[in-house]
Amino acid sequence: PLSRLFTQPSRQRHYRSSMRFAFLTAALLSLGGCALVSPTPPLSGELDGYPAAYRAALIDFPGGQDVAPETLARFEAFLRNIGSEDTHLRAAELYAEQLHFSDALLLATRRAQVVKHFKSIAEGGAEVDVDMLETLKKGADVYLIWHMRATFTPLRKTVESRTLGITHLRFNDAGEVVIHQDFWDSGRGFYAHVPLLGAGVRAIGRRFTPDSP
Repeated sequence: PLSRLFTQPSRQRHYRSSMRFAFLTAALLSLGGCALVSPTPPLSGELDGYPAAYRAALIDFPGGQDVAPETLARFEAFLRNIGSEDTHLRAAELYAEQLHFSDALLLATRRAQVVKHFKSIAEGGAEVDVDMLETLKKGADVYLIWHMRATFTPLRKTVESRTLGITHLRFNDAGEVVIHQDFWDSGRGFYAHVPLLGAGVRAIGRRFTPDSP
């Protein structure tokens, strides 16, 4: 009977643990959703957000096959200096007017949104250092493998995070970015360092960590 759930200690502990996990999951999803800006609706019949937008972009933006070395070098220099005062100005020169942009904090389809995003990063006082580990190119697709160190102040305390990631790029014939899709652990790289929210991220992560033998 349902009453036994509230009378047996082991069942009470299990119930409290399950409820805490459900609450943290719901909170993270709701807060995470607030951090994302999705100006483009998902594909018809799909509700999976950026994966659907990314798949659509792979069709809508085939990209140019010949990416000039100087075009790629210019973007790598931009990525290494995200957070500098002129980041948004350089973004305005690098990105196409219509595009797919997703970096786990923003999902956008217009250059103006991307420029505003990078301006807010700089104005927020974030310091970002990106080291390029490797660059892979196949046809129109460019993949940048990087290590990022970010220093930021989510509330009052300054924190530092280190993470690895991959950026998938496509450029149009004019050398402008039409696809920018980041793949990185935003949980450990960002959300885990936000007060209150970070505790929830770490608690959920521990549930999926194998016990030591």
